[in-house]
Amino acid sequence: MNIKVQCCGVILITLLAIIYGRQRKLNLITSRVFQGCFFASLFCLCMDILSLVMIVYREKFPLLLTEFICKTYLVSLVLVALLAVVYIATSVAFHLPYYKKNIVVYVVLAAIFATLIYALPIYMHENVEMDMAWTDGACIYATYLGIMVFVAINLIQIFRRKEYIYDRQRRTVLIWMLMWMIAACIQVLDSKNLLAGFAIALGITVIFFQFENPELNLDWKTGLFNYVAYTRYGEQLYSSNKDFYLIAVMYENTAWQSEVDFYDNMDAQKIFNTFLTIRDANVFKIMENEVLIFFSSEERARTTWKNIVKWSKSRTAETAPGHPAFYYVEDPRCVSSYGELLELLQYVGPQRQDVKPGSLHTIESNIVSQMVAERRMTQQIAEALEEDRVIVYYQPIYSIEKQCFVSAEALVRIIDREGNLIPPASFVHIAEGNGMIIEIGKRVFEKVCHFFQQSRLEEYGIQYIDVNLSVVQCADAQLADTYIKIMNDIKIKPHCINLEITESASLREKQTLITNMEQMIKHGIMFSLDDFGTGQSNLNYIMEMPVKVVKFDREMIQSYFTSDKAKYVMDAAMQMIHGMEMKIVAEGIETEEQYKKMEEIKIGFIQGYYFSKPLPEQEFLDFLQRENGKNQKASF
Repeated sequence: MNIKVQCCGVILITLLAIIYGRQRKLNLITSRVFQGCFFASLFCLCMDILSLVMIVYREKFPLLLTEFICKTYLVSLVLVALLAVVYIATSVAFHLPYYKKNIVVYVVLAAIFATLIYALPIYMHENVEMDMAWTDGACIYATYLGIMVFVAINLIQIFRRKEYIYDRQRRTVLIWMLMWMIAACIQVLDSKNLLAGFAIALGITVIFFQFENPELNLDWKTGLFNYVAYTRYGEQLYSSNKDFYLIAVMYENTAWQSEVDFYDNMDAQKIFNTFLTIRDANVFKIMENEVLIFFSSEERARTTWKNIVKWSKSRTAETAPGHPAFYYVEDPRCVSSYGELLELLQYVGPQRQDVKPGSLHTIESNIVSQMVAERRMTQQIAEALEEDRVIVYYQPIYSIEKQCFVSAEALVRIIDREGNLIPPASFVHIAEGNGMIIEIGKRVFEKVCHFFQQSRLEEYGIQYIDVNLSVVQCADAQLADTYIKIMNDIKIKPHCINLEITESASLREKQTLITNMEQMIKHGIMFSLDDFGTGQSNLNYIMEMPVKVVKFDREMIQSYFTSDKAKYVMDAAMQMIHGMEMKIVAEGIETEEQYKKMEEIKIGFIQGYYFSKPLPEQEFLDFLQRENGKNQKASF
């Protein structure tokens, strides 16, 4: 009976070996350790069978040889237990490099137990009537002790280091350990039932189908390695000291919206087949719009890149299936992990405006510093929002006609944890890119409404406050509802708020913007066109947008004093704007000469350092008290 059970285990392991050998797989360290478990298990089962045969026919062989075979089987059990520990420890060592020393300790410990097994006595038994053969003796107890020690070590590291181990890997090894402990308990209670070897075979089978099956690492549509494989491969790459090289192929997201059409495209399938034939490379399909090609040879990577360059030159962006853009990463180790590598690719990927379909890009190491700086700033923005460190400064706006300050522009600032001001130029474009600008804008709007209401700014002569809208906010379909609700909750008069849009904002999601504007204008909110003189500077936008004020950009104002062409353009624009009965604000006025000229050409309102820099709330109120005088009335 014993030998039949072991033979079943051998057959099972052999079938798995055949399946495993025929599949395409990654050269992962953990997989190589699993292969070691695989062959050690097969060796263990064969030695189990051989030891049973030697016991039955021990009269025909020297006693020392029979004992050696039986003890070698026992040592193989300890070896399998050791490899099970190393299998988990290797995964942990990817994240904790010092853990590799533990593996050395485990190997030394296994050698000690092996020495004990070979040194201690063993006794062989046979029951002819029951067709049973087994062994006992001190070496058997040393074997049990060794297995128990390694099982305990594995359980400890599985639970103590679980954050570094894949959940599925952890569960399958636990199942294996459980099978082994049950078999060991049965064998301790009845030494005639030798189930340890077969329990090993069952455990290997579970691990294979649940975690180490190469099919789990393949994308079934393309045959490329999938994201799961990438995470395991990336861990190995970034925990090793070996050089590697990368080419990324990134598709527009729209190319994958109809997956059937795309995958049925013969040219697309040819590309995937070509990926599969690249020599000395591992190719991964990441999500639905990225393919990463890893090379261990720089020469092979550069040769492949040259071929891609030739291919892209032979096609137009429209004929390239999926409109891929290609990236050569000069030094993938410029980031510290496979996760950061994906962040880098997303940072330079097709969602950026300057990336065109079919284009070729080389990602240099210095771009990582930009990405890291943006990521750090994103964290600072999130913390500032959470800890209410978003504040508003106010820059007064002077009415030439009224000879007093009648409004102000609200300008957002962030205070870091050390109390330093972070200027808008450092974070606004980042917040626009990640969508956080919507929450920042909402927070600024709330603060402006509260400040206007609580400080009774109308008594200082302030009729309204300008609040900027970013491009992203203008594309938000809920903008009008959100802002009107805020104003109603705070009970601020709608005419006290003037929202500023830019020309770039009017170019994107134009209909959404106009719908929002119309809804808020009905509520009584005013609008102005900010930064006129930058971007398109198309007067059609002034006619299309329901604005009452046009703000000339600082650069346009400065050019007025240095360029005859700029002066001519600005004079013509002023004539048209005045003809449409709109007000004009000149931004960036810094000197008395500039102020006098604006007064001469009948610019209505002045904003700039000539009067004041942006001020925090209390300083702004002090400024108004000093310059306007409390209770002074002014009208717009």
